[in-house]
Amino acid sequence: MAEKRVTRLDNEYTRVVDQQSQFQREERKRVHIRRASIILGLFLVIMIALGIQLWSTHRQISKVDNQIRSAKVTLQKKQTQNKELTQKQKLLKDPTYLQELLRSKYNYAKKGEIIYNFVK
Repeated sequence: MAEKRVTRLDNEYTRVVDQQSQFQREERKRVHIRRASIILGLFLVIMIALGIQLWSTHRQISKVDNQIRSAKVTLQKKQTQNKELTQKQKLLKDPTYLQELLRSKYNYAKKGEIIYNFVK
């Protein structure tokens, strides 16, 4: 192996230069750490804001889904009610059903008919 033939000077100037370079390295390291912590802090703030936004959106979507479900149930009930009313409307146009309804519900009688009510 090659021997070191050059020796380092150990005087006031070299010590000052070494101290300055050591100080610059430490300062650079502090600056890097400070930058990294600022960037990490900003990243965390952005992530928290996005998380809150995501949570809020999810909550709104679930509310809308519940409203849609309840609206579908209401629609289904109204459709069945509409079908029943349409059937009743068709039956009321039928003269035999209309006569039957008038006789049973309102005790309607034709001329000359006598109505007997039996107790059950």
